[in-house]
Amino acid sequence: MIRNRKKALIILMAVISAPALGKDFGTRGHTYKIIEQPFLQMIDERLKKVDIAAERKKMEENARDRIHNPKPVDGIIPSTKSRTFYYDPTFTLDEDVVLPCGKILHKAGTKVNPLEHMQLNRRMFFVDSRRPEQVKWLKAQLNNPLPEQVEPVQDKIILVGGSPLKLKEELDAEVYYDQQGALSTKFGIKHSPAIVQQDGLLLRIEEIKLTNTRG
Repeated sequence: MIRNRKKALIILMAVISAPALGKDFGTRGHTYKIIEQPFLQMIDERLKKVDIAAERKKMEENARDRIHNPKPVDGIIPSTKSRTFYYDPTFTLDEDVVLPCGKILHKAGTKVNPLEHMQLNRRMFFVDSRRPEQVKWLKAQLNNPLPEQVEPVQDKIILVGGSPLKLKEELDAEVYYDQQGALSTKFGIKHSPAIVQQDGLLLRIEEIKLTNTRG
């Protein structure tokens, strides 16, 4: 047993003291020193190159431009022919309508038409104020109010294109913008100018072709 241990020790020492078997293949390609820039330092240096005042001014100008000249409603073009159609405002209740006294006025699932309970004594005009002929047409309509209207400004002026602030100053009346085409989509309006007004229990929608309409 002792003889075997001595033999193993001799072999181990011989392996350790033997020259290492290896080969130097030299340098392949260029080598570069790796310089790692701290992340926060990199961000700080980039921020120093940004003109904060100029960027703030640019953002304010963009915001002001969006207010004065909002994006036109997609899909609305000048009328090439007059068209009349109707919209039924009836909807189905998804929950009970309860009066303050606790009495249920309408149960969930009931179909309700708001025009059965109210009179819409005003018109809604959809116009593109970028087109002078539509603004001229609108002014003529406002000067010819419905018999039950006290003042022409009771009508709702809804833009599908153009500057609401500019038209408000020109008409001295409230002007709204059809944000993302929500109303025109709801009523199915594809052309301007258009009028929406009550006709019994329905809303009558007229898309008007103007004689001097340009493409």
